[in-house]
Amino acid sequence: MRIATLAALSAIAFTAPAQADCLADLKSVLTGSLTGGPYVMELVSDDMTMTAEVVPPASIHATTHIGGTTQEMTVHDGKAWMQIGGAWTAMPDSMAAQMTAGISGAAGMIDQVAGGECLGTQNFEGKDYLAFKYDFAMAGVESSSTLYADPATKLPLLILGTSTAAGKTTATRATYRYDPSVSVSAPM
Repeated sequence: MRIATLAALSAIAFTAPAQADCLADLKSVLTGSLTGGPYVMELVSDDMTMTAEVVPPASIHATTHIGGTTQEMTVHDGKAWMQIGGAWTAMPDSMAAQMTAGISGAAGMIDQVAGGECLGTQNFEGKDYLAFKYDFAMAGVESSSTLYADPATKLPLLILGTSTAAGKTTATRATYRYDPSVSVSAPM
């Protein structure tokens, strides 16, 4: 979960004063995904696919496919569940608190964004986006990403990145779809 969040965020530090506004703009766009209402995020990497239904600030239902194995978890109202052996199992309160803190802590990760560039409006795959490049490093993972945001809403729609951890580089593509009908509830 934390790796997926790290991959979706990646980083930003500026040296020129004119770039300070760019940093603020980028952080505002990244924060938008945490406050822009319910959304679905699909994260695809070299060896993993995750679909997450998110209702900010701290409810998530995620299904992850890794190497032929599917893992499913839900965090809602301070409680957490994982699907184990085809049945939902409530996680201990301490684990639920840790998972909730990890989701809520995504806002703090935005402060780790460094080394970025505002690219202005760019056309990618036939659509116009407000684009940013940035780097992010945390917990031994170093990432470089390009974020494409909706020019009207300033919400992230697509993040393309590469992350390196323990000498292995992984490409990621995170796609966001904002939808007020997305909801998360306890699986039991």
